[in-house]
Amino acid sequence: MTATRAPTQVERLPADVDVIDADDARTRGVLNISDALAEVAGLDVVRTGGFGQQSSLFAGGANSNHTLVLFDGLRLNDPSTPGSSFDAGQETLAGLSRIETVQGPMSAVYGSDAIGGVVNILPRRGGDGPLNARLDVAGGSFGTLTASAGADGSIGPFRYALTGEGYTTDGHDLVPERMATHSGDADGAESATFTGVFDLDLSSTISLDLLMRHREARADFDAFIFPPPSFNEQRADDADLEIAKNDLTVIRAGVTWRLDEALSLRTSGGGLQQDREEADGGALTARYAGDRRFADLTLEWRAGTIRALTNTQLVAGIEAQHEEVQIDQGFATVSADQRHEGAFITAQSDINGVTLTGAMRVDEFEGFGQTSTWRLGASYTLIENARLYAAYGTSFRAPTLYERFIFFGDPNLNPEQGSAWEAGADVRLSLFGQDAGAELGLVYRSQGIEDLIDFGPLFTYVNIDQAEIESAEARLALRPLSWLTARISYVHTDARDATNGDALLRRPEHAWSASLAVERGAFSAELAWRQVGERADQVYGDNGFYAGIGQTPSYDLLRGSIRWSITPNVETYVAAENMGDETYEPANGFAGAPASVLVGLRLRS
Repeated sequence: MTATRAPTQVERLPADVDVIDADDARTRGVLNISDALAEVAGLDVVRTGGFGQQSSLFAGGANSNHTLVLFDGLRLNDPSTPGSSFDAGQETLAGLSRIETVQGPMSAVYGSDAIGGVVNILPRRGGDGPLNARLDVAGGSFGTLTASAGADGSIGPFRYALTGEGYTTDGHDLVPERMATHSGDADGAESATFTGVFDLDLSSTISLDLLMRHREARADFDAFIFPPPSFNEQRADDADLEIAKNDLTVIRAGVTWRLDEALSLRTSGGGLQQDREEADGGALTARYAGDRRFADLTLEWRAGTIRALTNTQLVAGIEAQHEEVQIDQGFATVSADQRHEGAFITAQSDINGVTLTGAMRVDEFEGFGQTSTWRLGASYTLIENARLYAAYGTSFRAPTLYERFIFFGDPNLNPEQGSAWEAGADVRLSLFGQDAGAELGLVYRSQGIEDLIDFGPLFTYVNIDQAEIESAEARLALRPLSWLTARISYVHTDARDATNGDALLRRPEHAWSASLAVERGAFSAELAWRQVGERADQVYGDNGFYAGIGQTPSYDLLRGSIRWSITPNVETYVAAENMGDETYEPANGFAGAPASVLVGLRLRS
């Protein structure tokens, strides 16, 4: 539903869509959102260390603050960060049902930040029966321990899902061994998360819902850019530096009226609160607090056949929100707020084998006025199990309160503006005696972004940069046997500064992934390989000093997992990460995790 705000078959969408099943990911030993998203082709996840460290999402080759992240449609991007981006480094999976990703411009559907794509994190909801209980425990390398407990069910008209989860790890040293500032001091992290979703049918036409998620997290983050030990008796790998607080709370309450079988009206309201503190030796050094309140009204209409049109659906809505930030970096502070209103409409219908999809949106921000975006796409069923699709859309990112009101900011900044077109094809073939014995997918996207916000000549935020991004993806899945699936994908990305032709940072030109999965009865296993190519980055020398813009080497990661269902309600798994014990830096100056093993047990009622 992420691509259009209404449930739609993936095959009908003129967009590059991936769906991650949270239970399937956990069965393979993938326990956090960052690692789950790293498996999506074309979505680059750059983590500055292990669990708990900052994880940036680069969708479709665009910047990390061009990826909009939602929690069941509720905007998660942190208003208190300089770029209002989402940090996926602390989020675990136990309270989730799935994650949907859509790459390409989606501002016409969701507004600001959706230039490169959208990630929608969807929670568990009440299942059949009064009680479905679950308990997961796992432990492994680096002193990692994780556990989650949950229950969901339906009691008459009431449905509920509750999940509590915790994660702790001693971690590894974030400073690469090649650097003089490396001391071997491990950088650990911990988090605790509660998720609750409740639905109540008051009658056959009116229902209430409540969603909440609260996370508390902390992490060590030893610095490496200070003078190395030869200049200072105290190693720069400082064990006292930490993110002492990284708390997130989201809540939403809604009411839905089903006016008839085809028409429904929904209103909801809620908010997000982000609170992050950085400390050194227990002394507070920086604080970032962001608060967002929102209310919306949405109309959804589904029709059967209207002359030559079938499967017609329309979603229209209005939104209002208020953001406020309190930022204290020691050398600079920001205390500001802004209002924002938006109105949108999305539509989809089939005609003679073609699915047409369109969206339009108007947003009004306090401080810089009105911005309009639109998207139009078509998916054509060429023959059975084969389709072509194409889309064009515009997008934008509103300047953040930090960029506007920090002492080197500019209150009169304009929004960043983007436009992109894409075309793709999907084919499913009967092969090896199976209906879906082979699947092939291709997609190409070209995007331009103007008025990018960066530092100008006077060390002030200005609309100065432009970017041109081209990307192409090819993927193939083969099922030579009913219990064996092989997959391979390749993504080529050419993301450049349109002014000087320089490559944009942290976007590899080449990225490969492949996997071999076996599932026979109670046993399943997977072996997966991922290669991230060489990429431009801000680089740091072996002495720990900044060395300008350079190249970070490519790396290969191999992971494997084995699962055995002992009974229908009990299963155990073993997962191994970085099986080749590759020494690599996902971001230059930050060490990737060495080889590790995780052993887990899952119980279901």
